Amino acid sequence: MPLNKNKEYYQKTEWTLDTVQDEINNGLQLLNSIQNPIVSFFGSHRVKPGTKYYEHCKKLSNELGKNGYAIISGGGPGIMHAANSGAKNSGTDSIGLMAKLLTDELIKEKIFTHKLEFHFLFVRRFIMSIKSEALVFYPGGYGTLNELFEYAVLMQTGIVDKVPIICVNKKYWKGLFNWLEKNPEKENMFIHNNDIRLLYLVDEIDEVINIIKN
Repeated sequence: MPLNKNKEYYQKTEWTLDTVQDEINNGLQLLNSIQNPIVSFFGSHRVKPGTKYYEHCKKLSNELGKNGYAIISGGGPGIMHAANSGAKNSGTDSIGLMAKLLTDELIKEKIFTHKLEFHFLFVRRFIMSIKSEALVFYPGGYGTLNELFEYAVLMQTGIVDKVPIICVNKKYWKGLFNWLEKNPEKENMFIHNNDIRLLYLVDEIDEVINIIKN
């Protein structure tokens, strides 16, 4: 199978480097313009308004906004939409960092105070986390798990500062945590109890806010 998309990046090196540089510059300039501490939200883009995860997320981001936190999400539907909606309603900074190539995730509603589009997802993930004081994860699939473990590895290895990684809904996440403890940790696959403690399992909004504040 020809790697046509990959070839576009590694053969057009000048375009790739220029685009990455521009996206990093724009993202860092935006982050540096935000005066309040930042909390970033992650989770499924398939969650609908009115469902339990959506409404929980919207209420949490609203409460964090009232407590003086700015909110970042990937700027799409689902959990992202809930986070930005709650933030906007609270009057805080509501930041959407959108994936330009995921056209089915582009939001046109006026729920953002700031927004940027990114061609490169690795740049987007960097900007979403590098100034955040906590990362909040709601249930999701491959994309959410990818982000969760990428950030956990960066903190585990000391490449970035440790901040709380908060997984909301104990029932959803517990099976994953049990697997981490019974398999990689038990067999000493470079994962230890302190590494698992990077991740917090919570249910209640007050729990999340207390973890972030403390």
